Amino acid sequence: MYYLELFLSYGVLTAVVLTFVIFIHEMGHYLMARAFGVKVEAFSVGFGRELFGRTDRRGMRWRVCLFPIGGYVVMRGELPPFKDADQSFQEEYEAGSLWTRTNRQRALVAFAGPLANFVFAFILMIGVYFFAGKDVANPFIGALEIGAGAEKAGLLVGDRLIEIDGQPVAESFEDIVKQTQNGGDPLSVVVDRDGSELSFQVSLSDLKEEGDFGEKTSRKVMGVVLGSGSWALEAIETVDAIPTHHDIDTVRALLLSRLGQETVVLFGLVKKETDVQKNYRIYLSPDLNRGLTDPQSYYYSSVFYGNDPNVRRKPLPFFQSISASFEFCGKVVKKTVGVLYQIGNGTKDSGDLGGVVKIGEMTGGAARQTEHLGMSIYFKILVVLSMNIGFLNLLPLPMLDGGHLSFNLYEAIRGKAPSPKTRAYIMVSSVGFVLAFVIFVNIRDIFEILS
Repeated sequence: MYYLELFLSYGVLTAVVLTFVIFIHEMGHYLMARAFGVKVEAFSVGFGRELFGRTDRRGMRWRVCLFPIGGYVVMRGELPPFKDADQSFQEEYEAGSLWTRTNRQRALVAFAGPLANFVFAFILMIGVYFFAGKDVANPFIGALEIGAGAEKAGLLVGDRLIEIDGQPVAESFEDIVKQTQNGGDPLSVVVDRDGSELSFQVSLSDLKEEGDFGEKTSRKVMGVVLGSGSWALEAIETVDAIPTHHDIDTVRALLLSRLGQETVVLFGLVKKETDVQKNYRIYLSPDLNRGLTDPQSYYYSSVFYGNDPNVRRKPLPFFQSISASFEFCGKVVKKTVGVLYQIGNGTKDSGDLGGVVKIGEMTGGAARQTEHLGMSIYFKILVVLSMNIGFLNLLPLPMLDGGHLSFNLYEAIRGKAPSPKTRAYIMVSSVGFVLAFVIFVNIRDIFEILS
């Protein structure tokens, strides 16, 4: 039963999510082609041998294939004939061949796939914010960094933040960060502790971070972790100063013996430049950490901090949902570009791009966390994947929409379509770019190992 659940969570859901996102992409090509009178001969969901399908009144074959990951559309006359093009132009135009359409129309057909992904993601995220709501920050202190300003000032795990620098605590985590940045140092903080309001002056420290493009940044922090969440047991180096030697079973045993109590755990946050180690005081809730005793639980190798793992959300008005969706989609594109940039300059590994396995990990993890995160996590995964597929398809590489658009650009500049020879040169140079990028990344990794 456990393995069936894993298969359904990771295998089937991955196929469904990927196929749906690519279906949206191909539907964009299909609708734009239809708008310009291009004949679409087949719309395939999946690859391989056809399992079942039907032919509509326009003669297009709708089919579902053996391997239901992805899909494609087949258009009539995607490339012009090498000879006698002028003699057959009118006949082919009336038959709906793609090559007979203007350069602008062909470019729009190629761009329509990524555009459909972007529009779908944008509209879906509006719906998430409008109906399910935007995540609201949990103001309860779930963990305290030992030695940081909050712990030195006397704040405790379980305190609820009421005011920061004389202002009520903001609803979103991003706004709480802004309140902390814009406040004084020390920062005036008011908390609720067992029904009593207490005031503290908290000294701030610098948290070093890395931006989307590898730039070094820093922000002021109090040394608190708000709300609830889970940390991997393998990252815990000590429990109440007892070394764990990164043995998960040892960590689990130590934590189980301290359920219902506060404990101090040392986390080793591994980074390329240095290993950052931080001690945190957390309360081990017996209810939230039941997974530690169940080998089949998703949280068997994780520890919960805080008092409520359920994500709270506040529905946004329609126009606020639009602006929030635009901001979210913009962040997704920025992250994607940032990963590509950092892979190129060596600050990230090529595995950070992810693939089918990583997508399966995401969807499977979401399926097993819906109790705490809610169903909207699925929609967010769809949004992220749709934006990523749309953006990556715009890269000027062979077999991608960006490759077709590069031919359209060539034609717009030169005033004529590229010859088969020129088209081959562009294709080869694109493949060469990909190979050079892969070789560069791997040579960098080899030299890093040798050094």
